[in-house]
Amino acid sequence: MKKQVLTLAICSILSTAAFAAEGSGAANADMQADTSMSAEASAQNGVSAQGSGSASAEGSVNGQAVRDEASEQGQAASNEARQKANTAVRAGVEAGQKVRGTANATADAATDTAAEQREAAGERMNKARNAEIQAETNQQIGTSVSDSVKSEVRNTVKGTVQGSAGGGLL
Repeated sequence: MKKQVLTLAICSILSTAAFAAEGSGAANADMQADTSMSAEASAQNGVSAQGSGSASAEGSVNGQAVRDEASEQGQAASNEARQKANTAVRAGVEAGQKVRGTANATADAATDTAAEQREAAGERMNKARNAEIQAETNQQIGTSVSDSVKSEVRNTVKGTVQGSAGGGLL
């Protein structure tokens, strides 16, 4: 009976290690299993039995779990890169809007300044044109007055000369 129990215990430990090695073989696993058993039985003046057992296992798996972990890390890196790209795009859009706002403000100010300068130049041109017209008018008036005065002086001189000639003054 005791031998059967010990045999069963040994077989159980060995089959567990063998089963673990079979199950991980499909996942490209490296496995080490150490088992050691010792059993003593004695039947002198009574029954005594001793037994000890130990097992250790090491393993590393390079299968689906590793692929899943790599996929998760890749997805996390992709998400992080996407977030950074979105942040950079938002910052670029904001900077572009600020530049456009500044450009619009500058263009509006330049347009206002140009309109003021155009109006001032128009006023100066009108003043110059009016001054030119006035000068021309004054010259024409002066010429007309001169012609009238000359004509009157001539007539007066002519009349005086004729009157003198008739009166014997000359």
